[in-house]
Amino acid sequence: MRGGVTIRVNHNSPIPLYYQLREQIRDNILSGKWEYGKELPSELRLCETLGLSRATVKQAMDELVREGLIERKRGKGTFVTYQNEGINVFAEPSLVKQMEKLGMSIHSRVISAGEGPLEKDVSGYFEESAENFCKIRRVRYIKDSPMILEENFIPKKWARDLLKQNLNTLSVYGYLEEVNGIHFDSYHIEVRPTLLSTEEKRLLDLEDARVQLIIVKKDIVGMRFDLTACCHGEVVMVNRRLLDGKNVLVGADYDANSHQFTATSGKILLPSD
Repeated sequence: MRGGVTIRVNHNSPIPLYYQLREQIRDNILSGKWEYGKELPSELRLCETLGLSRATVKQAMDELVREGLIERKRGKGTFVTYQNEGINVFAEPSLVKQMEKLGMSIHSRVISAGEGPLEKDVSGYFEESAENFCKIRRVRYIKDSPMILEENFIPKKWARDLLKQNLNTLSVYGYLEEVNGIHFDSYHIEVRPTLLSTEEKRLLDLEDARVQLIIVKKDIVGMRFDLTACCHGEVVMVNRRLLDGKNVLVGADYDANSHQFTATSGKILLPSD
C-alpha cells in the first residue's frame, strides 16, 4: 500500500468489510502514519488488492470524507485532510520554542524541585557526578492535557537561582542560556522504550488511581528521551522526557552502501482539540 502501511481485511470475519477498511484507514490517519496531504491508494486499487467490491470501498471512503479525514479531488486522487499536529524533538530541543512556532502555549505542574546527588542512571552523563545537582520534575501540559513527564538535572554552577523561579511557566533552556551567557551548541539524544510505572501513568492521566483495585492494570509502553545539552563540549543539563509510547513516531532512513541509519524525525503527536 502507498505510504508503507499494509491494509488487510478478513473476509471470514463477522465484522463488515467496509467497517474493517474504514477503521484501518482511520487509524493510519489519526496515528500520523498517513499525514496531511498524503495520497491514499485509489478505490480501484483497494478493490483489486483486497478483493472488495466497489460499493464496499466506496462506503468506507464516503464515511471518511464525512468525518473530514480525507478529500476526493477530481482527476487527482484522494488525500488526507486531517492535520495531526506534532513537535519534532530532533528539530528543536526546547519545548517552549517548538510550541511558540505552532502558536501554542505550554505550561507545567511542578512535582518536585530541589538539590541533591544524581541517580545512578543519570550520573553517567556527567563527568562531575559527585557534586550536588539541581533536580526538577514537572508534568508538561499541552492543550491542557498532561503530555510529558519531564526531569531536568543541572550542576549547581549552571543552575544559579533556577529554583527561585516560577517553574510552572519557565523555559529551563532559555533561563540557563540567559543567566550563564551561553548558547547550547550541541545535543545528544537517546530514545528507549520503557514500561510506565503506576505513578507515571497517574501523572500522565493514563490510569485512574480510584479504580486500581477493581480493574486489571494494563501495562503501558512509554518512550523515554534523554537529551544531553552541551556548551563547548561540557554537559550543562540532562533533560529526560517520558510520555505515552502511542504518542511518539520515530522515523529513520537506512543507507545500504554505508550501512548507516539516520534519524529523520522524532515526532510527539499533540492532542486533538
